[in-house]
Amino acid sequence: MAKIKTSIALDEDMLKWVDTQIEKKRFANRTHAIEFVLQQLIEGEKPIARTNYIQPSKDLGLAIAESLGKTSSNKKR
Repeated sequence: MAKIKTSIALDEDMLKWVDTQIEKKRFANRTHAIEFVLQQLIEGEKPIARTNYIQPSKDLGLAIAESLGKTSSNKKR
């Protein structure tokens, strides 16, 4: 997949930590560090993502409850 160049703003301490990890050879560069962390987040959320697509316009609490089957619309009648 092609990569799209973007920019982000990070807290100074966070950026120092990333740069330290690069110096320690944990990551090849800043892009690698951010991609790694995002991939970890995606992997951690896969069970929820498989159950329901969470629409961005919904309230997050409601979306999580729906994905876990805890809304009144899921009750048996």
